[in-house]
Amino acid sequence: MIEAKIYRGIEYVRISELPEDQKTSIKNWVNMDVVIKIQTETVLMSDCILFKDYEFWFKKIHTSAVTTEEVSMIKSEFKTKKPFGGLAFD
Repeated sequence: MIEAKIYRGIEYVRISELPEDQKTSIKNWVNMDVVIKIQTETVLMSDCILFKDYEFWFKKIHTSAVTTEEVSMIKSEFKTKKPFGGLAFD
């Protein structure tokens, strides 16, 4: 999870600044109604979401998806491993 940026009291993250896996995943999840624009003195950022929305997504959606994928990978890797030859475990 990345840290929030703050502009005039608004805690936000920019979708374009997320790591690639998060960027792709959040674009599929996010409702365009929660994407906000923030106008600074020098630039208009049109791909922001409130940090609280990002934090919810990261903890409830992204982390669960990653965990499920990792469990699947571990299970498939375990199935391909050969058992210890001739060792008995009690």
